[in-house]
Amino acid sequence: MRRLLVLVMTAAALWAGWWLVASRSLEGALTAWFEARRAEGWQAEYSTLGVRGFPNRLDTTITDLALADPETGLGWNASFFQILSLSYKPNHVIAVWPDEQLLFTPKEKIAVTAGKMQASVVFKPDTALELDRTSFELEGFRLASDRGWWAEFPTARLASRAVPARTDVQEIAFSATEMRPSADLIALLGDTGLPEVFEALRLDAEFGFDAPWDRRAIEQRRPQITSVKLRMLEARWGDLELQAAGDLTVDAEGFPEGEIGIRATNWREMLEIGVATGTLPRGMADTLASAFEVLAGLKGNRDTLDVGLSFHRGRVSLGPVPLGPAPRLTIR
Repeated sequence: MRRLLVLVMTAAALWAGWWLVASRSLEGALTAWFEARRAEGWQAEYSTLGVRGFPNRLDTTITDLALADPETGLGWNASFFQILSLSYKPNHVIAVWPDEQLLFTPKEKIAVTAGKMQASVVFKPDTALELDRTSFELEGFRLASDRGWWAEFPTARLASRAVPARTDVQEIAFSATEMRPSADLIALLGDTGLPEVFEALRLDAEFGFDAPWDRRAIEQRRPQITSVKLRMLEARWGDLELQAAGDLTVDAEGFPEGEIGIRATNWREMLEIGVATGTLPRGMADTLASAFEVLAGLKGNRDTLDVGLSFHRGRVSLGPVPLGPAPRLTIR
């Protein structure tokens, strides 16, 4: 009995010592990370940084967090941020955000509020902290820009997974229901009969990148998109329904090349929404409508349009109608 007691006490002492070393190492590594960012010219401030959870957890809480990258102009402020993990499984963490945050871009400030915002994040077991898979849960989520727009939805899910045996490729899925656009947008649309919420918004895609998503993605540069395999994009809003799928490659300047097939139900109303919101000039809308009437008629259903969104040499066209310069798919 005495030997068993000695064995248990020895094991407990060793475990306590290991936890103390692990917690201090984690705290030291995070502190050094902030110091390194400040040395690079970042704003990287916080009030407190501590690790708790003895004996089986390594739970880190950072308070009054302020990060800003002068090179990209991106910033983030939060009253706290938590990284929670089991002490014997440190590469699997739960990240928890506060109810209110503030995001900065070179063009606007975005207030983020949420009843729940957390993620399960699994890293590959190496010092680079390469991302293996994630799963985000959002409840009561709302974005509000100082430029006047806002959007909210009660629940949403975002997940990613590294594709086995394919370097720097991530599968990404997103789904949200009852997404609510801003009242200003609804007012612009007038008496269209559209409901005040999107019934569904879903994405299933595979993205290739020029570098892995690991700690260097924050410390040095964001990986840039090299390919997009869009398996399915679906949006439903009242009688309007949009579906898209296709493949793109992306060059070093961020310009896509390839075609996305689009199916739009009640496409005329979509054009009118573009005009009402100012995103589509009336002349362009009339030109598109004339071309799409012919294309839809060839398919037999004039209310449903099947057309390709083509990207080539920095230009984009919808069916036979050129739209202008293609967007650049770059991550700041």
